[in-house]
Amino acid sequence: MKLGRLLCVLVLTYISVPALADEFMAVTPSGAAEMLFPNHAGEAVGKLSNKCIDARWTVISSTPTDLVCEAPMNMGQSVLGQMLMGNSYSTPPRRFFRFNVAEISGVSRVQASGWMELQMAFGQMKRTDFSGPEFQNSIFSFMSAAGGTFPVGTRFPNHVMMGFKSDDYAMGKNAALRVTEVDPGSPAEVAGIKPNDIVFSVAGKKFKQYDDYLDATAKAAQTPTYVVELMRDGKPVKVTVARAFRPDWTEVAKPAPDTTPAAAAKEVAAPSVADELAKLAKLRDDGVLTDAEFDAQKRKLLGL
Repeated sequence: MKLGRLLCVLVLTYISVPALADEFMAVTPSGAAEMLFPNHAGEAVGKLSNKCIDARWTVISSTPTDLVCEAPMNMGQSVLGQMLMGNSYSTPPRRFFRFNVAEISGVSRVQASGWMELQMAFGQMKRTDFSGPEFQNSIFSFMSAAGGTFPVGTRFPNHVMMGFKSDDYAMGKNAALRVTEVDPGSPAEVAGIKPNDIVFSVAGKKFKQYDDYLDATAKAAQTPTYVVELMRDGKPVKVTVARAFRPDWTEVAKPAPDTTPAAAAKEVAAPSVADELAKLAKLRDDGVLTDAEFDAQKRKLLGL
């Protein structure tokens, strides 16, 4: 396994973001870790900055088109990263994430990258870039939570789609999912999964933590059908689900409505054609405008 991927697997840990899996959750048309935000570039950077702060990361630099955040590492991650990248004389490693933003017609395209770096004994910097599905799956979840959506044409070839919504549910020392809604006609509905079912195993993989669900859906993609284990009314139930994949992304990102005070004032201040005609008629009736001048202004207002 390459050093970059090994480091990514061992130390790329996000706060409140699911997903470390061995297969790509999504494959964009460019192949890059990118999402679209229905906002101007500065607003997209603001949303991502806020997400970094929520995750207790540090915003290192921020411009309307670029954001760099540093994610803290715990003692075990730091020691392991130093062992893999440096030596006992190197500084503790630091972990960074950059979001590059390009705006077109009110929609921002954001590409993400990540790396770890440390300084060696004689001052030289050593850097290793994150890559592979472990990085992309996590950063996709991070950007999605900040308000991003996939580009049109994004494929989801490596994880099954079951078709239910859920809440996290603790089951002793293990994790589970409490089904809140089942999509009509979905594989979950056909298999008999119902709201309030407690799903704790997919394709033979039980969830020790909530992140394991994505790994389980990748395992389920390897066979035409797979078994889902759940609790229903306190009793264990097994159902067989047919493999189905999430369809390619077709939703086009559209700019969000402009809700700034200036835009709102402009909308309120904009008079209607009827109001303008009434004003012209009053000026005519008051003798300010002649009939000919009134007719000329009326044709201009109506675009005649």
